[in-house]
Amino acid sequence: MAAVLFSETSFKLKAFELSAALVPSSSGETVVAFPPLGKLRADTHRPPFLLEISLKNVDLQLLSASLRELSALPDLATLQGEIREKLLFFALRLAAASFACSALLLCALLPRKKGLLVKALCCGLLSVLLLTLLLGATLVYPYDTGAFANPRYEGALAAAPWIVSLAERALETAADMGDQLALVALNLEDLASRLQLIRPLSHSGEIRVLHVSDIHNNPAAFDFIEKVVESFHIELVIDTGDLTDYGSELEAELAARMARLPVPYLFVPGNHDSPQIVELLRREGAVILGAEAVEIGGLCIAGLADPASERQTAEVAAESAMQTASLEAKKLLAAGEEPPDIFAVHNPFMAEFFRGELPLILSGHTHRTVVGFDEASGTVLVNAGSTGAAGVRGLLAPRENPYSAAILYFNPELPSGQRLTAADLISIEQYQDSFTLQRFYNRQAAS
Repeated sequence: MAAVLFSETSFKLKAFELSAALVPSSSGETVVAFPPLGKLRADTHRPPFLLEISLKNVDLQLLSASLRELSALPDLATLQGEIREKLLFFALRLAAASFACSALLLCALLPRKKGLLVKALCCGLLSVLLLTLLLGATLVYPYDTGAFANPRYEGALAAAPWIVSLAERALETAADMGDQLALVALNLEDLASRLQLIRPLSHSGEIRVLHVSDIHNNPAAFDFIEKVVESFHIELVIDTGDLTDYGSELEAELAARMARLPVPYLFVPGNHDSPQIVELLRREGAVILGAEAVEIGGLCIAGLADPASERQTAEVAAESAMQTASLEAKKLLAAGEEPPDIFAVHNPFMAEFFRGELPLILSGHTHRTVVGFDEASGTVLVNAGSTGAAGVRGLLAPRENPYSAAILYFNPELPSGQRLTAADLISIEQYQDSFTLQRFYNRQAAS
């Protein structure tokens, strides 16, 4: 009884703070609780004890540091050794509690006579022996770690098998897709060179801009972007948001790789991003676009963050909030002398408020590529689709979610507002060796 009453023990395992306790039960299970998500259960030993392990806290800073230095993470043998040390401490604590309670109980029940101390010590040792035999025969010796291969899930964790399967599939394919996309980038360069021979684009001081969007933490997209930047001699990259899925600190550490590209990286936050994401990218050297335009390489560029990026949730902002933000930005732009050459938003809904007012508007969010020349309003609308193929979610419908991006060509010698000469739309099917490159010429640009 003492072992049960005083069994709860707290301990740390790397970035995780856990507690373990023995609970009397007719079933020999190990229950691992992840509040508030639920529990997983596994038949690991014999009754009469249930081993309950609960996750109390996660040190996000320590976990982020571990992810940044993956090579420094312990191997499996080291991790198992640490777990055994924690279990040994747990067992010793139970033994000490059992010894103390048995000895004190004997002293309380028996009259104080000569030899009572010796009897109390013997009683305590006997209780430790019985506890050792009981735990050894029911918990420690028969403990089956293989039972966790087929656990039972409760609560929100009931979706865990599907999530784990999807994550494993994503990890298996990310490396393969990275290699495939790198090869495709070389073929795209060759194809673009052939198009150049058919209808030359080159002008003195031509500027090439890579437009990406909706990467959603896909590491294969990072590899592809780096290869395109190198192969096509890209001078700057504009990202129209949803670099992450949940806007968490862990994702930010992974996404910061974009800010370290060898060319300027300009970012406008989407609804899946967060203030933490924006701040980390800014610290890493990214240019966070706003209504106040910046000039890079002879181009004037501005943007407008999705209102949802001001919160931690990934929910799409209400149309009223997007309208208010767009109208305020429209006033600021109207106060300027000339409209920016490029204006970036995340949601195409916000782009509509600037149609006819700006020459070129970039967007994302829909995961569908668009290059539209609106001759009536004089505005060119470009949507890069999803450069990360919708991330993990894209694995559910790979044919509907290709990797995509746009390469924009500018002639800085043309008047402001007419500098876009052409756009290449790139689309690469997942798990296939097929890709398309469509070139769109801007007939509105001066010859």
